[in-house]
Amino acid sequence: MIQMVGSDVTNDSGRLPRTIEELTPEWVTVALGRQRPGIKVSVVDVDRVIWGSATKAFARLEFSGDAQGIPSRVCIKGGFDERSRAFGLGAAYRLEGDFYRDLAPGFRAEIPACYYAESESDQGIVILEDLTERGAEFGDATDLWPIDDVAKTLEVQASWHGPLWGSTKGIHEWLPVGCAAAREAFEVMLSPEQFRPLIERPEIPELSAGLQDDARVRKGFRALWEHDDASTHTINHGDAHFAQLYRVPGQAPAYLDWQTACLAPWAHDVAYFVGSALSVDDRRAHERDLLRHYLDALASQGGPRLDDDQAWREYRLHTLHGFAWMCVPTVMQPSAVVAAMAERYAAAIEDHDPIGLLLA
Repeated sequence: MIQMVGSDVTNDSGRLPRTIEELTPEWVTVALGRQRPGIKVSVVDVDRVIWGSATKAFARLEFSGDAQGIPSRVCIKGGFDERSRAFGLGAAYRLEGDFYRDLAPGFRAEIPACYYAESESDQGIVILEDLTERGAEFGDATDLWPIDDVAKTLEVQASWHGPLWGSTKGIHEWLPVGCAAAREAFEVMLSPEQFRPLIERPEIPELSAGLQDDARVRKGFRALWEHDDASTHTINHGDAHFAQLYRVPGQAPAYLDWQTACLAPWAHDVAYFVGSALSVDDRRAHERDLLRHYLDALASQGGPRLDDDQAWREYRLHTLHGFAWMCVPTVMQPSAVVAAMAERYAAAIEDHDPIGLLLA
């Protein structure tokens, strides 16, 4: 437990905090005061921390005077661990701050209530509601939800893909074309030096010869990125796998982390999500029907009516994104999660042969 009262730790540099100890009552007062002049926080009691690629600090707040609609429990999320920052994740922290500041206020899909969002060159901080206060259940890669919930999640994706169809860099200059963080990480993970040690770990299933060929895999990804950059874009979550989801009782599933928001084709989110959210057998049995369900939802949300056969081809191409899980280090995700995701994604890639389609 870390409790800050008064001025235990100050940050006079003008930059966003880089450590949990810098989340002082003074800093939180200034942050919340941007939209609520006169608010004053007297105590910040951080009683739970979830370390990961971004850190979530769950805090109890005490106020001097009117809380102005801010709950007593919040989640303060940002880059507060230098070990994660060493992986070059500063851009992802910045992007999430940008998303919650500029895009979230008009978003039609459910997202957590946000009371503060800001970014700078290698940091982004958001102050969100503590979803556990609403009884939220979070996606767990080792405990999947029913197929009906997968269909509902595709409706949720369509609810932002459709209205934002045709988006370009002009919507917000900070939005990257393609998932920039993943592309940068892949330049390292798919390198000749890193590739074989990563895919030969015990968590990764045995891959076909074509997927063990690092040069071929790199060529396939570059072809996919070129294809994506030349396609029609909408706003994508960018990392829309099952474990990014939460659901509140009585509401549709929703996405929490937005560190990879980007401009990309619709199929980036859809194929990456479906590959993660179903067992191999269920995906094979239901993916065509689920894709048609998404296409109907997209059209109903203001997007175009896409041709079924062309949409199926785009879906197949974008299953390649799941190869990321052959390379995810277990310092970033638990071994059991990496193993579960790698099995599902590897099977989808073997089934759909996206590299073969891209290089034909």
